Amino acid sequence: MQKFKRIINGECSFQMIELFDDAEKATNTKNNGELVECKINNLKIDFTKVTKEHDGTNPIAPAEAKGSSSKKA
Repeated sequence: MQKFKRIINGECSFQMIELFDDAEKATNTKNNGELVECKINNLKIDFTKVTKEHDGTNPIAPAEAKGSSSKKA
């Protein structure tokens, strides 16, 4: 089964709402609280790229090795 990866590049502004036990912890930006909400606004997609994931097969193997029907027996 083939897998494909889509990579979307863009920009946005966001708002994260966290809960803390006390005000001192909340004022220090190095502390992480309990995340309760995250809003994304002004989403702008610049470009999208699709790539094929490697499935472990040899990409330079001849077509005959994969059972191609192009060659008649």
